[in-house]
Amino acid sequence: MLKKILVALLAAGMIFVFAACEKGNEGNTDNTDKPGTDVTEVVGGDTTDGQDETDSEEIDYLSDLSKERYDGYTFRMLIRPKKVSDQYLEEDSTDKVESAIYRRNKQVEEMYGITITATESSDSDYETDALNSILAGDDAYDVIFAHARAAFVYAANGAVYNIKDIDTIHLDKPWWSKNIQESCTINGRLFVLDGDISKHRLFYCNCLMFNKRIFDDLGLDYPYDLVRDGDWTFDEFSYLVRKGGKDLDGDGVIGPEADQLGLYTRAYGLPTALIYTGGKKIYDIGDDGKLQLTLYSQKTADMFDQFFLLCSNSAVYLENSNGTYTDGYNLFIQGRAMFVDNAIGDVNGMRDMEDDFGIIPNPKFTDEDEYLTVSNGHMHLEVIPITVPDVNRTGAILEALCAIGSRDVIPEYYNVALKRKYSRDDDSEEMLDLIKDSVTYDIGYVGGSSYQSVGYQLSNLATHDFSSYYAEREASAIETLNNFNKNYGGFEDIE
Repeated sequence: MLKKILVALLAAGMIFVFAACEKGNEGNTDNTDKPGTDVTEVVGGDTTDGQDETDSEEIDYLSDLSKERYDGYTFRMLIRPKKVSDQYLEEDSTDKVESAIYRRNKQVEEMYGITITATESSDSDYETDALNSILAGDDAYDVIFAHARAAFVYAANGAVYNIKDIDTIHLDKPWWSKNIQESCTINGRLFVLDGDISKHRLFYCNCLMFNKRIFDDLGLDYPYDLVRDGDWTFDEFSYLVRKGGKDLDGDGVIGPEADQLGLYTRAYGLPTALIYTGGKKIYDIGDDGKLQLTLYSQKTADMFDQFFLLCSNSAVYLENSNGTYTDGYNLFIQGRAMFVDNAIGDVNGMRDMEDDFGIIPNPKFTDEDEYLTVSNGHMHLEVIPITVPDVNRTGAILEALCAIGSRDVIPEYYNVALKRKYSRDDDSEEMLDLIKDSVTYDIGYVGGSSYQSVGYQLSNLATHDFSSYYAEREASAIETLNNFNKNYGGFEDIE
């Protein structure tokens, strides 16, 4: 009993240190093939971190799925609040993506003779509703779709299965994220899942949107060729941003209420993405297999210095730092921002924008860096409770949901909803592919660490000084990292 109380207190402590995370704005056939039927499909593009080129590659989605039946079983999902329709609908929908999800579930139900149900979890950002019941041995859910940071709380408390131990989940398949396996497998232990079972990873990918009319008014070329040629760097971005500000009301001051900005960004936007555009991570895996603290370097300090220098220009408005104006999304729709940083999913709210806009990745810091995209920490990850009595049954059903989701749901969302319905040009479609294929994960960000909100916190410091900020938190960060290596990685030789 004492052990359970201590574990619960640990979980509460981990949740307490989580800073608030910015939230995004939120042609298929109904196949009825039984598991084991050899059906080969062709899809229009890879949906798993760019690891497998599938433009012309045939993928067999069904033949390796479990051939067992689980007649009469009720498959129980716990899903984050207001996200239930991402995985479950009571009835078919007129929305094509939701309809694809509904039909996917019905096909899996028929394949295995099961009934799929869903329960909505609490309204906490980092909900861990099931943690205490799991630790008490209660078998209430087969899978939990949790906030990314909550997923790691379950994992660090020994409440969920090591995915590597589940025979019916085939992580080598293209519908599971390769990057999350590489970034989040520590000492042979992987407790979180991500892949084409959900559109969340695509929805919450960071990107930049730019106003084409403002570029035209200034006689500037759109930045697509800079991206293609590998020349889309922070210097090029800064040059354009400084040109984009305009005093529209003639009062001699540029501000978000009435004027045109070169850039509107949020403290959980570019300041967070900046780390990855320079090829850095908060945590990374060292040669000894343990996570190491890798955030600090002179390059990281230079990146933040250059970013906050740009923010000192009147053409830039940094929300949560410069003031209280918080309507940058609509400001861009109104045509009063040259650039805005967003999640890809935000594009679906811009259908009525009068000005044409383009979508591009965040700039690299230097020519030598690569384009890397981080998914907003508000995405959810999947975990399987340790109390599930037949984990291979749960794994088999999840495998089917993910495989058929890859075949039917993700193409509907990505190729139809994002590319054809919402984006405005072929160039943006090409950029979406680049962004999708460059997604990277960082446990130090999505899993929680003393520096998980570094960009946000620096934005709200008067000096924005990264070196002093880092030094003040280093001892606590090392302790947090050591505990994570013990609890998640299972390492016993941690000092």
